[in-house]
Amino acid sequence: MRNRREEIIEYVSKNGKVEVSALAEHFGISKVTVRKDLDLLADKGLLKRERGYAVLNDPDDINYKMAFNYEIKKKIAKAATAFVEQGETVLVEAGSTCVLFAEELAKAGKNVTIVTNSVHVADYIKDIAGAEIVLLGGSYQKKRQDVVGPMTKMCVQSYHVDKIFVGTDGYSRESGFTADDLNRSDTLTAMIRSANHTFVLTESEKFLKSGSVPFLQFRDVYELITDDGISQEDRKFLEKKGVHITLV
Repeated sequence: MRNRREEIIEYVSKNGKVEVSALAEHFGISKVTVRKDLDLLADKGLLKRERGYAVLNDPDDINYKMAFNYEIKKKIAKAATAFVEQGETVLVEAGSTCVLFAEELAKAGKNVTIVTNSVHVADYIKDIAGAEIVLLGGSYQKKRQDVVGPMTKMCVQSYHVDKIFVGTDGYSRESGFTADDLNRSDTLTAMIRSANHTFVLTESEKFLKSGSVPFLQFRDVYELITDDGISQEDRKFLEKKGVHITLV
């Protein structure tokens, strides 16, 4: 059964700015209960509070990206935890779905070690006992709340793991999976070299976008975990390229 707070995130992400009274009426709860829910969601950075309203964050902020398509991203995150073994060390990059994946993985109680370039991942799961966090160094990007650049690339070379979990900004049949930022793409490429198997976690709407900087070729993808909104054409194309797909 879906959590009401998750439903509130999804509702606000679709409507942009919603009055507290409208949320109370939509969910059949009191305004006091709505305010408590919004306070908790605001504390996690998923929504912002304005007087009498709930609104999304800045579109360039990682918290906005997490709130958008939240329900789908949670399903993808939960499905991805099945690929991680007890006590394993994994690399997790800074995409919004990857933040939710790290949360689900920590909650799963597998006593894993998460090596990440995401300050947001580290902060988001810091109070969950089920995972040790190793935070890579580098140049800090405020809105994405991650680290990138030469230092990050140097740090990640100290690790070699079986699995890395990454997000994507877009997709191109000619270029593979793409990012919107050169620094992110360059850092991601280095992180991927430190893992045997690359898992891509993304909602299907990303297949309608083409980012500007390629970072991952289809031949290097071990598993794609996405939702069933992916088109049959894209699904067949990826499968012909050897990409195994898990749908949620």
